[in-house]
Amino acid sequence: MEGDFRSIMHLSYRDYRSIPEGLRGQGSEEISEIYLKENLIHTLPDWFFVEMCHLRFLCLAGNMIESLPNQIGRFECLETLDLSENSLHRLPHTVGRLKQLTKLLLNGNYLHQLPAELGQLRKLEVLEVRKNRLTNIPLQLSQCVALEDLLMDDNPGLVSVPTRLFNLPRLTYVSAERCNLFQLPCYTNTTTLAFALLFSNNRSLTHCPLALERFAPPDYDALEDKVKRIRNPSCYRQLVCKAVPYLLNFPSELAYVSDRKKVGTAPNSLLATALRVVSRCRVRLDVLERLGLPQCLTTRLLQGPVAYCASVPCEKEIFIEAVVALVKRKEYARNFVLSVLFCSKLCADRWFQYNCDTYEELSWVIPV
Repeated sequence: MEGDFRSIMHLSYRDYRSIPEGLRGQGSEEISEIYLKENLIHTLPDWFFVEMCHLRFLCLAGNMIESLPNQIGRFECLETLDLSENSLHRLPHTVGRLKQLTKLLLNGNYLHQLPAELGQLRKLEVLEVRKNRLTNIPLQLSQCVALEDLLMDDNPGLVSVPTRLFNLPRLTYVSAERCNLFQLPCYTNTTTLAFALLFSNNRSLTHCPLALERFAPPDYDALEDKVKRIRNPSCYRQLVCKAVPYLLNFPSELAYVSDRKKVGTAPNSLLATALRVVSRCRVRLDVLERLGLPQCLTTRLLQGPVAYCASVPCEKEIFIEAVVALVKRKEYARNFVLSVLFCSKLCADRWFQYNCDTYEELSWVIPV
């Protein structure tokens, strides 16, 4: 018991302006957890990363740290790192060396982006980046196969989240409220995802993918307020739905969209089929970048499919072309627009055959 007590250092709320020198020297190798919360620490000294490289838990929340040195990568045993409520503007790429890290807390900083090397943290279970200045989330995070909780709220410059993240095998909780999302992913891991908080104060959401319907209250936004603030950047594909007085934003990757009532039963294009076949080979992201494919194809494969066909058991990958259906639940008086994507007219017709009693189809056109 005595040894366990000595291994944990509680040094919070003491107005330290630097890491206490008393941690150095004999006995430091016995320390596994350090709490330095709510002090006045600006920087981390070089000796700290050498003598404390065996740490498993480090809490530096509520200090005044503006940057981390590359030596942070020495903490190869670290399992939890809490840097919330500091003044960080960036993270060094060496955070990718923290192979044992399961929890990374970065709330309340000034981060504009996250390093792609975070994708190397295969044991990471919790990532919290709320109240920062993020404008994007790196696609490489989709390689964090153990990730369960992803919290991104209050990043007003964040306009989208990579769709691949929503298909992580263990993802349970995801939140991105009070951001500026223009669209939501068209598919999710329905097996594990239990909570998705995505709708509050995301001012430019124009519709809800059917896969996320269970997380969206039908009255999540007043129509008159939405009309005033909707924006439709040219980087998105827009559709006109006659049921609502604003354009709907869809992924720009959808080069070809069609209405099931107006399209024939032609097969998918050769490019769409090729992308689907390569995708099923499960090639790693780093390998894809070295295959020498045209950059446009490499990018599409790296990003993954826009959606999977909503018709069960088809569920084929959708990359560049889709049959789009817009629907609303029949019991709702308001036109709460839900979007559903299919790989073909046949799949769309089959889906409506089984769901026509629940959903009413809404007409749409491509704007001129």
